Amino acid sequence: MQRDLAQFATRKAAMLIEALLTMLALAAPHKAPAAMVAPLSAFAATPNPAYQPQARAVDNWRFESALALEMAPLAAIRRAFGAEAGEPARCVKLNNYWCIKSAGWNGEIAADSDGHVAFASAEEGAAVAALLLRRYYVNYGRRTARAIVERWAPAQCSLVFAPAVPRRPAPAVSPDSSSAKPRTLARMPPQRVAPMAIARRGIQNTLRSRWLAAYGRGGVNLKTARRPLARPVDLMPTPSIMAGVSELPARREKLAELIQPSPQTTLADLPPSPAPRPPPVGVSNCAGELARIATYAATIAQGVVGGANEDLALFTADGAPTENLAKVMANMAAVEIGPARPRDALIRIAVVQLRQLFEAPTKPGGGAAPTLPAHAGP
Repeated sequence: MQRDLAQFATRKAAMLIEALLTMLALAAPHKAPAAMVAPLSAFAATPNPAYQPQARAVDNWRFESALALEMAPLAAIRRAFGAEAGEPARCVKLNNYWCIKSAGWNGEIAADSDGHVAFASAEEGAAVAALLLRRYYVNYGRRTARAIVERWAPAQCSLVFAPAVPRRPAPAVSPDSSSAKPRTLARMPPQRVAPMAIARRGIQNTLRSRWLAAYGRGGVNLKTARRPLARPVDLMPTPSIMAGVSELPARREKLAELIQPSPQTTLADLPPSPAPRPPPVGVSNCAGELARIATYAATIAQGVVGGANEDLALFTADGAPTENLAKVMANMAAVEIGPARPRDALIRIAVVQLRQLFEAPTKPGGGAAPTLPAHAGP
């Protein structure tokens, strides 16, 4: 009889699993659930969760998030069997819904490249978050939402380079100014008069060029220059197109007086060089980070106190947690892993465990107070 009842219960469980898989196939027809690919591994318990560096996730994060996060039953089933649409937040895959940094916490099995803890379960991640908020509030005196966020998620300012100061244009000089002409002459390259030579074979083989090549300057025949002449030969001045080549000596001297080389330019005559541009200055750009911190702090204070700079009243004078602690934890998780939100039961369990942890030493036989790990912030 008992054997028959066991077989009947097994068949009912198999029928239930088959119905769930059918619902998953209808909900996500283009993606096969993980249970259909490897049903034994999907339903097998994971006594020792492991961190997968390539996936940056703990191997049990699907079942942990299906049980610990607020979602519809069908969405939870799809999450558990790997048929969800879209990629969840990174800290969801680490069972770390508050994105806590590594510091040797209980339940910490690894950390990703950015230092976020991979917890063995979501419950242990919530317990550490409650413990860390108590340290911020009681030990560090950070009692406002703004003060907590500035250490929980500090600003990551980027270094930017300020543009160099533009060089001022030189002042305009009027044409009537007395300094206009010297500045213009100073910028001109030095000039000098170079004597012009005569081509031996003429230029472009013209009649005049051949005559100049034969007689040279002053009308002297180069071929008969060795024979002494009875008297010098004076020719008519040449046209103006070749002025200064074969004119009379007196006219050439007068023309040379008119053409004078410009004065040599020295360093003293040059205008002063402009001042060098200052090198670019590196400054920190924190505008976006300050806005993020302000938004984060306002979200934490929502429904708890009136503003981000008011005391959150998370703990009493003797260190016992208040009802505000659960509200603040829910608001913080909504920012870290939004739009997902942890279930109220997960946060309530973490608050109760924290209260028991610090009330235990006061009870008879409670032992010593718990030792907290050294941690500078998440």
